[in-house]
Amino acid sequence: MNTYFVLFIAYIIAPKIDLVGGGGGGLTIRPEDIISVIAFLIYINKRKQFPIFIPSAMKIYFIFVGINYASALLNISSMGITGFVFATRLLQYALWFFVMYEACHTISRQTFHRAFTGICCIFIVWGSLEFLGLIDRVGQFAGASSRLTINTSGPFETSVMLAMLTYAVPSLLVTPPMLVLVLLTQARITLVGMVFSFGASRPFKAAFGAAVAFILFTVVAQPIMASFQDSRLVKSDSPARMVNVFVESWQRAPALDDPSYFRERFLDGPTIFRYMVDTKGDLSFRYRAVRWPIVIKTAVAAPWHFIVGWSPGAWGTALDNYYVRVFGETGLLGLLAFLVWLGVLLARLRTAGLAKFSIVMMMIVGCFIDIFTSSKVMPILWAFLALEHAGHSFAFPQRARQALRLPRPGNPSLEVDTGRIGVQSRHLVDRIDDEPGWL
Repeated sequence: MNTYFVLFIAYIIAPKIDLVGGGGGGLTIRPEDIISVIAFLIYINKRKQFPIFIPSAMKIYFIFVGINYASALLNISSMGITGFVFATRLLQYALWFFVMYEACHTISRQTFHRAFTGICCIFIVWGSLEFLGLIDRVGQFAGASSRLTINTSGPFETSVMLAMLTYAVPSLLVTPPMLVLVLLTQARITLVGMVFSFGASRPFKAAFGAAVAFILFTVVAQPIMASFQDSRLVKSDSPARMVNVFVESWQRAPALDDPSYFRERFLDGPTIFRYMVDTKGDLSFRYRAVRWPIVIKTAVAAPWHFIVGWSPGAWGTALDNYYVRVFGETGLLGLLAFLVWLGVLLARLRTAGLAKFSIVMMMIVGCFIDIFTSSKVMPILWAFLALEHAGHSFAFPQRARQALRLPRPGNPSLEVDTGRIGVQSRHLVDRIDDEPGWL
């Protein structure tokens, strides 16, 4: 099997643990970092068989990463090298785009499907053992003792990773148990993102699924609600209540002189409770409703930081809103570059493809989670983008199979292996769908 692909699979499966250092994303070395270095060294030193034309979306993202580095440099007196570490993480994840582009031309669609199915089966077993308490948890996310983390640092990251893998290999074997695992993470915003993205990508299947779900829910509603009566899934505030809480918290939240006091008192200390509206209802949103206004007000209060931010990592490892985080770390320049990148992707990715489903879901999840800094999610996204850029059929299996009128599995002598077409596969896919690619 392709060496790059083997390393990519190992990257996804490897547990997210700190081998050197600590801090969950700062000055640490994890197994996935070692795998990344090996893959990149091989890629740099090996002759490229499939030259790549860098798409406009990739160039925009590199501009965004460059703004991160610039902000780290301009704030080096207060943040030291921490900002460069966080910016390098973004670059590290993005480099998987080039590795997977080189790899995918020699990997068949069937190989991709088998490999991703195998990953899902591993996670199903892993998640089941963790849920039953038969193995220790990897994630050290505070307050998530009853929620699945599998091989990541927290349930939110786990839920998005599982959702992306589930969409890539839909089948009766893996889809039901994988969806159960997503539910057991109790990541509410991921469930919302999945439903919205699937509905936008496949409206007819979504409508059919909703009808089936409604019938099943009317039959087993009471047992389901009883089993989750103490979970986060039934403790959410209404949207109107969340808006009211945020407005009142905005009025209470102060603007700070620098982020250091925020990291000391509003991330780990008890000071945040002074500015909360109350501690009833959804406590996790109460934290967010105080932290987000502080970051925004602090950035806006200083003109220079309003433009370039306070440096990557200035507000800690997680703000539970990636858009607020980008603004606080890289200012207006960084936020605009990031939004333009998202806009270009949305305009040029194909409907129902793996990348389109993933990016739409992540945009929604990003409103409550820093998902675009996830070391388990971002490389998968970049891999999906590379597959679509290369025109590989695995990137949009439904359309490719229907357009090529491929026979159903079970008759290997008649199947066509579209995953090995190579650089010509891009033209094949352009004929499959009249919609423009993302070049």
